[in-house]
Amino acid sequence: MEVKRTCQWCGKVFIAQKTTTKYCGLQCAQRSYKQCVREKRDELKNSQELLRPIVALEGQDYLTFSKVASLMGTSRQYIYKLVKQGKLRASRLSERMSFIRRADIELMLKSKPYERIIPKEEINIAEYYTAEEIVEKYKVNTKWVWTFTRQNKIPKTRIRKFNYYSRKHIDAAFAKYEVDTELSEWYKPEDIVEKYNMTRSAIRSQVYRNNIPSKKEHGKIFYSKYHFDLSKSESLCKEEYYYTVQEAMAEFHLTRDAVYGVLRFHNIERIKAGRFVKFLKIEFDKVMRT
Repeated sequence: MEVKRTCQWCGKVFIAQKTTTKYCGLQCAQRSYKQCVREKRDELKNSQELLRPIVALEGQDYLTFSKVASLMGTSRQYIYKLVKQGKLRASRLSERMSFIRRADIELMLKSKPYERIIPKEEINIAEYYTAEEIVEKYKVNTKWVWTFTRQNKIPKTRIRKFNYYSRKHIDAAFAKYEVDTELSEWYKPEDIVEKYNMTRSAIRSQVYRNNIPSKKEHGKIFYSKYHFDLSKSESLCKEEYYYTVQEAMAEFHLTRDAVYGVLRFHNIERIKAGRFVKFLKIEFDKVMRT
């Protein structure tokens, strides 16, 4: 049985002794072998030449634009473009000398992760929000969306220069901010200041102590009108059971520092009502009369 083969070196057709024979003779086999050795040697030489500038730059913290281009394997014009766009930070020492820190290169690469760009037809767009949809649904600022999704590593995809954010991750992240949908009336801090003559810090304390529901829309805070009025009405009804600092000073002939000293030493609970600090009469009287 004759096995016809084509020589992989010279291209001649020959009768092979084995099915695995590649060359028509010893001379073609040797020439092919030498060619393979030369290609491997050239490949090793080229790889060493590519690594030579990188090895030479090891240990240098400050690099010129040309060295940065060699290190990153790009052109010097592209490095200038990155600096102009503000993606890479550079320091100008003179008109002809500028440096880039190696740390700034690493920072640029860390802050710009690769985002897979895929055709719109390949994903289910119903599973994603646009930034505008997040702003409209959760009443936040667009800039806040970019910061929040980056800090919380919300999965996203880029389609034709637009970012789309995972719907289930966004909904889960905003779940902790949800409030009772039955609440319809809300105070702004300015309304509380005007109505109850309270400072901003007193408002925050009142909200924290009484667990008053709040919400945030477009960077502004709102407090439940019903719960805030209820907390203030309860405290006003019990006003007769409390001392103010001035009343305690007059009752027991104490200085202001002495009153605060008694409160701290005996761990008497204090509340802030507008501009006044109040505490239970029964607890303060018990301390002072023992």
